Amino acid sequence: MKQEQLIPDEWIVAYAAGTLTEAKATLVATHISFHPELKEKLKTAEDIGGELLDSSEKASVSNTLFDKIEAALDRPYSSEKQVSSRPLTLEHIMPTKAAPAPLVDYVRLTGHQPKWRVMGPGLRQAKLCKGENGERLWLLKAKGGTEMPKHDHNGQEMTLVLQGSYHVGETRFCVGDLEIAADHIKDHQPMIDEGEDCICLVVTEAPIKLKSMLARVAQPFIGI
Repeated sequence: MKQEQLIPDEWIVAYAAGTLTEAKATLVATHISFHPELKEKLKTAEDIGGELLDSSEKASVSNTLFDKIEAALDRPYSSEKQVSSRPLTLEHIMPTKAAPAPLVDYVRLTGHQPKWRVMGPGLRQAKLCKGENGERLWLLKAKGGTEMPKHDHNGQEMTLVLQGSYHVGETRFCVGDLEIAADHIKDHQPMIDEGEDCICLVVTEAPIKLKSMLARVAQPFIGI
């Protein structure tokens, strides 16, 4: 695997520090789960962060803080927020082997059951979350041999392969590989490899700039 198909170290540090958005943190955690070397880097980042916290001066604590904590702990639990007794899984939208633990855990924690929706010929999407400034986390499912719509970017587009593979030019992305398409990338057009369906976890910082008129007309309805 080429180095550019792994998450940069600064993203791992940001994840360990808890400074990533919900969408990016979910994608990074899922990506790390595929690679032992990234797990080791995450452990190192967390250990360093722990040492820095231990060595820092103790912050002064407000006298009212403990009262607020006790009040929150004593607050009655709302049954409306209870998790459904029906287990939330991804089995209905992807094979169990293609669903990494961090992604499954995310679906269970959010209580949102994703569903496939048609977004074009040979293409389906399942929305997971919508963040600030148009950032989105979603799943993409594409049939083998499908050509993705040509597009530019208004922000970064991060694509993690969970099943199958695709290529952009001569660069091929397989299971566990991550493609980061920066906003300066023009005429981006991934091509799904022949064979099994390709399933990817995608983060888009902002709506993409589709090239074809038909795709632009459909864009408000598919929400990418």
